[in-house]
Amino acid sequence: MSLQSREDYMREAIRAAKEAQLEGGVAIGAVLVEESTGEVIARGGSTANHTNDPTAHAEVNCIKEAAKKLKTNNLHDYTIYTTLESCHMCLSAAAWARIPRIFFGAYHKDVDSSLVDIKGKFHDEDEAKRMNLRDGNSMVVKGGILEKECVHLLDSYNKQHKSNSSTV
Repeated sequence: MSLQSREDYMREAIRAAKEAQLEGGVAIGAVLVEESTGEVIARGGSTANHTNDPTAHAEVNCIKEAAKKLKTNNLHDYTIYTTLESCHMCLSAAAWARIPRIFFGAYHKDVDSSLVDIKGKFHDEDEAKRMNLRDGNSMVVKGGILEKECVHLLDSYNKQHKSNSSTV
């Protein structure tokens, strides 16, 4: 599937998040796009909770799917779009895969703290400058793509999740 704008790709990540939620995961999604063709190569949703795998975040699942499909761990010609600002693990996974661009929707500061593993002021946009992609390449991270839609999605998930938890 070849799309055209960052917003189009973020809508695909939102779809992946909704699918993950329907399957029992957290409403966080990611897609990996080949820059030269605009094709969505892989999709992933957060499956950490229902698979009991703390590393099964949307970005990691997406990167794993792409690496397996493409038979390489060097994803230098790709961009990842994710509905929530990445955690340290996911940002590092992208760096190890040499993904030079990450676009995200919601900032950590905009969502319930139960969805975030980092306390204090941490922003991927700042951390990206410190990531080592090797080969002299640098990482660019930009947030706020369909931010309101992503925040709403995560807020809705949290309200439903907390409501279900309190009735059990």
